[in-house]
Amino acid sequence: MPPSRLPFLAAAALALAAAGCSSADSASTTTTTAGATGAVGGTLGAKADISTPTAGLTGAGASSAQPFLTRVFYEYSLANHGVTVNYSPAGSAVGITDLQSESVDFGQSEVPMGASDVAKAEGGTVLQIPVDLGGVAISYNVPGAPKDLHLNGTQIAGIYLGTITDWHDIDASIPAGTTIVPVHRADSSGPGYDLDQYLIDTATAWVSAIGTTTASKTWPKSNIGIGEQLNSGVATYVKQTPGAIGFVEYAYAEQNGFTDAELLNEAGDYVSPSTSSIAASGERASDLSSSNFNIVNEPGATTYPLANFSWTLLYERQSDTHTGTALGKLFDWISSTGQKYATALGYAPLPADVQAVAHRTLLQLEGPTGAELFAQ
Repeated sequence: MPPSRLPFLAAAALALAAAGCSSADSASTTTTTAGATGAVGGTLGAKADISTPTAGLTGAGASSAQPFLTRVFYEYSLANHGVTVNYSPAGSAVGITDLQSESVDFGQSEVPMGASDVAKAEGGTVLQIPVDLGGVAISYNVPGAPKDLHLNGTQIAGIYLGTITDWHDIDASIPAGTTIVPVHRADSSGPGYDLDQYLIDTATAWVSAIGTTTASKTWPKSNIGIGEQLNSGVATYVKQTPGAIGFVEYAYAEQNGFTDAELLNEAGDYVSPSTSSIAASGERASDLSSSNFNIVNEPGATTYPLANFSWTLLYERQSDTHTGTALGKLFDWISSTGQKYATALGYAPLPADVQAVAHRTLLQLEGPTGAELFAQ
C-alpha cells in the first residue's frame, strides 16, 4: 500500500472507514476468485461481489466529485465490508500530484491528466476512468433578482473582467447600484476550466483579455473579484455575500439551495442546470477518452452548456495484487451499478457507452509482474 498523505479526510469517509474496520478482522482472510482465464479478479465488480479482497484504499482529488463519491463508497462498503476508502477532496491538482508521487491509491480530477502530467507519474502508465457526469452552476445571491436570470457568455465575461459591475446592467428589474461581487476559484479547478472554455467559445472580449484560446484549470483573471478555495469555499462566499455570483459544481448549488442562472447554449436557448439538462450534454459525448473529453457548449435545445465528466486516475500496473483488484472492482461498480445514486445527488448517470469506456479501461489493470488482474 502506498503511504497516505490525506490532510482533509471527509467526515463521511471517516465514518465509512470506521464501519469497514468493524468487520476487518473477519474479512482479513478473504481471497479472490479466479476468472475464466485465470485472472485474479474475475471480470471486475459491477455487482459489488464479495470476492473483493480486504483493502484500505486512499484517494485524493476533485471536491466536485465528493458528494457522489462519499455516497457510493459507503454503499459499496455495505456489500464489501473489508473495503474502506478514505478520500480527501483537496482539489484536482492535489489528486494529480498525489497520484504522481504514489502517495495515494487513486486520484480524481474533472480534467484528465495531459501528457505533461502523465510524464511525471512515478508509477508508470496511468489509466483514466470516467466515473461521474456533473455540471457547473452559475449561482447568484442578489436580493430582488429574478429566479430565472438569463446570462450569456458576453455578460459573464464582462462580470469576470470587471467591465460590468452593476446588477442593473444585467437585468433592469434589479435596482441600480447593486454591486456585482464575482467569485472565482483560487485553486486549480475543473469548474474553472469549464467556464473558461465556455467563455472562450462565446465571448470574443474574453479571448482578447486572456490572450489564448486554450482553457486553463487556473482561473486566468484572478486579479478581479474574490478567489476562494474549492467548491465549498466559493459556495460559502456566495451564500454569505449579497450581490455575489460564483461558479460551483451543480451538486453544491443544490445542497445550498442556490438560485442558478439560465445560460445561453449553442442552440440559442437559455437552459438552467438540472440532472436532465446535464444528461443531455453527456449524451453528446462521442468517442469519449482522456484526450477527447470536452462536452462544454454541446448542440441541442435542452443541453446545459457547462457539463463535464469526472475522472478517476489509477496506475495500470499495481504494486499490490489485492489493492489493484479492490480498486478495479470498486470503480467498475461505481461507473455502472453505482450510477443509480447519481440523480438524487445532483449528477446525471453516465451514458451506457461511457460506462463501457470505464469498464474497458479498468480491464487493463495489471498486477506487480504485469499479468492482467481481470479476465478479458
